[in-house]
Amino acid sequence: MRIDVALEWFLNPDHLPFIIGIEQGWFAERGMDVFLNAPEDHYDGLAGVVSGEMAFACNEPLHMVDEYRPGLKALGTFFETRGGIMLTPEGLEKLKQGQTLKMASPVSGEITDELAAEIIERYIAQQDWPSNPKPVEVHSAGFEHLTNLQSGFDAAWLCFYNFEGIEAAHLGLETLFLDTSMVDMANFSALELFTGAEFFAEHPALVANFIAVLSQATRFALQNPQQARELWYKHTKSEPDALTDAIINDTCTRFISPVVRDESRWLPMYEQLSDLGLAQVTRGQFADLYRE
Repeated sequence: MRIDVALEWFLNPDHLPFIIGIEQGWFAERGMDVFLNAPEDHYDGLAGVVSGEMAFACNEPLHMVDEYRPGLKALGTFFETRGGIMLTPEGLEKLKQGQTLKMASPVSGEITDELAAEIIERYIAQQDWPSNPKPVEVHSAGFEHLTNLQSGFDAAWLCFYNFEGIEAAHLGLETLFLDTSMVDMANFSALELFTGAEFFAEHPALVANFIAVLSQATRFALQNPQQARELWYKHTKSEPDALTDAIINDTCTRFISPVVRDESRWLPMYEQLSDLGLAQVTRGQFADLYRE
């Protein structure tokens, strides 16, 4: 059976468990012919599983609470990293002077923009710098975070340390990686597997088999990072390079096995964002994501 999986952005090492399952033949052994689909828009995959166009999607758990998406089902987390905002020295100087940051983000919306502002406001308060009623100005500028910083943005939002943090260090760029833990915020930088309610109800055995392969693949990556790198290069038909090796080495330490449907994992995130007035779903709607 053809199984279409929607990614949250372009194919990258965060998606290695899917690649491992494909290249090792584990999906095929269970009757699944898996295709990975990069989206045009960050939220396309979530809409795709709800509509039935896609069987599965992966995306950040933040998107379970920043908008109510009826018909979405959460299946478990397979990857978690440090995440937050990358700041240039010029951006830090602006904050010290009480000025507004020009911030690049893959998406710009009311909730994600307010969350970025909350993180910056907390950091400003920690440093005892001048407060600013508008600390950030968020621009939708795609996922090329380092390119955005090099082209004049003061900061980049929704960064993953295993990708942008490693890349910045490799390139020798001077940046501050301001992750959520540094300002007492719950983490949300991870990838959750999703499906649609109808697909979940109609194909319970297939869903269970898919999760089982994903768990097998995350365990493989945790235990065999060198082989995981080799499978990445084989699947992408790319030549090995030092930066990609470094990104994969870090990424492989952040996979989660087994993949388990666990409402409690992201409940602290939901509760904190709800307390801040940033959650756009009720407690019951959040629970619905994990109900049978």
